[in-house]
Amino acid sequence: MSKKNEKIDDKTNGTQKGEIKEPESKDKPIYVKVSDDTRSLIDKYKDTGTTISDLVKNAVKCYDDFNSISPEVQATIKKYKNEEESEISFVERAIKYYGEQKNLDRDLWVRARDEMKMMLIGKTTFNQLIAAAKAPEESLEKPWHKNVAIDLILWYNESKPLKSLTIEEIIKTIQKMWVVANYFHTIDVKKESEDQFHLLFRHRQSKRYGIYWLGYFKELFTSEEMPFKCEVEGQAFDESVSITIKVGYKKE
Repeated sequence: MSKKNEKIDDKTNGTQKGEIKEPESKDKPIYVKVSDDTRSLIDKYKDTGTTISDLVKNAVKCYDDFNSISPEVQATIKKYKNEEESEISFVERAIKYYGEQKNLDRDLWVRARDEMKMMLIGKTTFNQLIAAAKAPEESLEKPWHKNVAIDLILWYNESKPLKSLTIEEIIKTIQKMWVVANYFHTIDVKKESEDQFHLLFRHRQSKRYGIYWLGYFKELFTSEEMPFKCEVEGQAFDESVSITIKVGYKKE
């Protein structure tokens, strides 16, 4: 066999033995017609030395990043973005707002709450707790009646009328704000049926502390101002409060 034939055979054998061929390149040119406005933007950045390839790559990456935002965040953007406002204007406004909040040292409150177990106490609630501390063991009724929970519920729900709120919205507000204020470190809510809810409040204080809040929430959910007729049963323990709320008819 000649050397020429050997070379041919080697090449043939190599292919037959599964020689890997070079894959075709994906770097094929993309042609697309763009508007005059888009052309002006391309020219704006092209004149700075940026290639069209980089512009396309960065634009597609930015588009993909934005559309990969979680549904929860997308819903938040839709809720708070002004109708005529662009997404980038909203993002700028949100970042500016975040910066302003950081400048208010709110992160210090979070640290104080977590590390020092401090509570966020309003003037009325502070006076209530002082009164409760001074009162005899059996005399907590007076501070129970000085109840500002409804004011806080209205504030959290952006001043919506109390009668327009559902029982779930009211309970969710308590679950959120009473943990934020650090009155309780956790509040578990279980919907046992369409008209019955169980709330378990956990704290690190004392049974008397739990008795105070048990009476507080009984007063709240059975008050005339509430939009629902409710029955409340509960029990205070050393470091927790268990409350069951049975929702009756909606008041007119």
